[in-house]
Amino acid sequence: MKKLKFIFITVSLIIIHILLFIILIQNPETNNSIQKSSLNISSSNVLNNLKGVKMKINKTGIYLPSDEQGCIRIDRENRKTKKNFSSLIHDPYHGAIIIDAITGKILFEKHASSFCYPASITKLMTLLVTLESIDNGAISLDDKIIVNNEIASIGGSQLHLDPKEKDFTVEDMLYAIMVHSANDAARALSIHIAGSKNKFIKLMNNKAEELGMNSTIYHSEHGLPPNNDNDQADISTPYDIALLALACLRHPETIKYTSRELIYLGERKVMCVTRNPLAKKMDGYIGCDGLKTGYIKRGGWSLVATAEKNKKRIITVVLGCKERDIRDSISRKFLDQGFNDIEN
Repeated sequence: MKKLKFIFITVSLIIIHILLFIILIQNPETNNSIQKSSLNISSSNVLNNLKGVKMKINKTGIYLPSDEQGCIRIDRENRKTKKNFSSLIHDPYHGAIIIDAITGKILFEKHASSFCYPASITKLMTLLVTLESIDNGAISLDDKIIVNNEIASIGGSQLHLDPKEKDFTVEDMLYAIMVHSANDAARALSIHIAGSKNKFIKLMNNKAEELGMNSTIYHSEHGLPPNNDNDQADISTPYDIALLALACLRHPETIKYTSRELIYLGERKVMCVTRNPLAKKMDGYIGCDGLKTGYIKRGGWSLVATAEKNKKRIITVVLGCKERDIRDSISRKFLDQGFNDIEN
């Protein structure tokens, strides 16, 4: 009985091995076909994605944020706030970050995720939305701006646009917001592109979400504080603004507007002088060609700076300083620090 049982088991095992051997001979790749197919599809997708990334990087030389460790990222959770802060100013700054614009590496950060009031740095998003509207053919640089009473009554830094004027173009407005930080020019662009400021601000917030600016909410296209102190101003973080700076720099035209030290606009020849001391030829920072300054009382003095040296580019964001000179000196120091870090 035991012998018969042993013979049965042995024969069964032999039959199973023979069947497996026949299957493998008939189609040796059957077992791996699904895996190989999946790998081929995955590899193809990765290559296509990389080609797209390389094209963007090669064209501008500016990092395209992803989920790479140690680099500025776009995959963070939403942490927007509706809280209205009476003051977002610390000494010597409320928050700061330094990044390598080519590799996306974070070289330094301190309170980079703290909420800040960017003030006129908001105009970087106005610039970005405008440049993309030009790229997709919705508007053109040569479009004439129609000035209405809403545009003419903005206040703060402005061109003093008049409804009678018909000669200013979209490009004039881009120079005006980047060089002179003109609030009426920002409103003029918002109405020209979207039909109203509210529709344009919606475009701004949609773009911020697309860029991974998870702490940013825009309430204006110019950065002025609201008339009512109980209302929240535009709010962001140094980290988010670094993402915005990268997005702007991926448009080569950005530097054309942010690096201009002096320009005369319109038939009135309105003189516009840069508000960015680091971008000036005299006593500026060598290689600095942008990006934007900002100030409101409850947000302090702020500056997003970028400079290029030896085909390397640094972006620094310093928000919420008590004094303008402190903001400028820290920004210079951070640019030096950034270049030293990537060179050494």
